[in-house]
Amino acid sequence: MAANSVMVRETGAPKRAGLTVNEVYEQLKQMAVLYKIRPGERVNELELAERLDVSRTPIREALNRLVAENLLTFVPNRGFFIRELDGKDVFDLFELRRTIESTAVMLACERASDNDIKTLRRSWKQVMKSAERTPSDELVLRDETFHLELAALSGNAEIGRVLQGINARIHYVRWVDVDQRRNEAFTEHMQILDALAERDVTRCVALTDTHIRWRMEEITRVVHASVVKLYAK
Repeated sequence: MAANSVMVRETGAPKRAGLTVNEVYEQLKQMAVLYKIRPGERVNELELAERLDVSRTPIREALNRLVAENLLTFVPNRGFFIRELDGKDVFDLFELRRTIESTAVMLACERASDNDIKTLRRSWKQVMKSAERTPSDELVLRDETFHLELAALSGNAEIGRVLQGINARIHYVRWVDVDQRRNEAFTEHMQILDALAERDVTRCVALTDTHIRWRMEEITRVVHASVVKLYAK
């Protein structure tokens, strides 16, 4: 059976009503995105049910959703596992992200209003003012928000939805890397906005492509550092 169509049955006595499936899903997604359970480790459904004070039904529904989003894997007769941090997977995701965001800014050059571009510029300037003293995890969230708002200027809602899914799968890698290149990366945001304000499609796309482009050796280095950090916890 395909991973994204895994069906599992409820066992054990039901618990009292508590969190909704969506609430359970959001909590488990955060655990998967931040690798609160280490890569390759099996998810303990009973422990999660006890911790969240819910039955195994919403736990399993949420876990199946995370399998469909490629944040977990399911092995028949063994259970759910946290995905490994794999360099090739991460590289492919950055490559996809680069293609999607380049298309988004191309469309934004045609569709975005001057006011929306100015609003995003003001917002990012505020982020940059406090960047030096902002924790890395918060900076990654703000960076993700910037890129989602930039993509939204394309007027294509599907681009934003796809980008959110990609962000979830590369979140931890970007969190580990942000300290090493925050100033350079965040200055590039302003350059992209400058090109967007000038409606310079060629320059805007080129800047976005360069901003997101990673070489395989860079991905390998950051993934290795991410794994080291996880096991040092």
